[in-house]
Amino acid sequence: MKLLSFLLFIFFSISAHADKSGYYITTNLENSSVTFLGVQTDLDQGYNIKGGYDFPISETFYMSIELEYNNMGAFDYDWADDNEFAKSHIDAHFFGANLKYRAYVFDSDFFITSMFGYGYYYLDMDVNFYLEDGGKGYIANGSQSRSALGLSYGFEAGYDFTEHLALTVGHNIARAIMDGIGYDFGTSYLGLSYKF
Repeated sequence: MKLLSFLLFIFFSISAHADKSGYYITTNLENSSVTFLGVQTDLDQGYNIKGGYDFPISETFYMSIELEYNNMGAFDYDWADDNEFAKSHIDAHFFGANLKYRAYVFDSDFFITSMFGYGYYYLDMDVNFYLEDGGKGYIANGSQSRSALGLSYGFEAGYDFTEHLALTVGHNIARAIMDGIGYDFGTSYLGLSYKF
């Protein structure tokens, strides 16, 4: 037990208390969903890339400004019954800026972060269907893109392994109004951050 206590003490004491400000780049793998008209759709795995700068507020608190490109993933729907069919494909993207407030806890390299974002959300949709009703057939084939500004907020937690490399996990939610319809996005992610 004494050995375990000693090792934990060393683990938490080896903290790079050097200035953690500077430029960084982060990449994450993520799982997202989009909800509209009361229906939630889970998207395929996506990714995001962020780049920004950390400003020190004190020894343990930092403010960050970053730009983000987020490929939130895609959704495919494929249905067929006799000669009727319906196929659709949706891609979701985000491009914008985030403001973060990061705090290191317990005088260690563990941190928690609150985040607010603002930017454009994009939905690219392809639809192809043939449906019958009362002896009449209805067919459609086309593409449509929608975009709107939206707000997001969320949190992150992570650990600085070295002066340059950190592991982060996080979750954020966002809302954008496109053509009078509210779209709610939820994203959970895991990734690495490199500080220059």
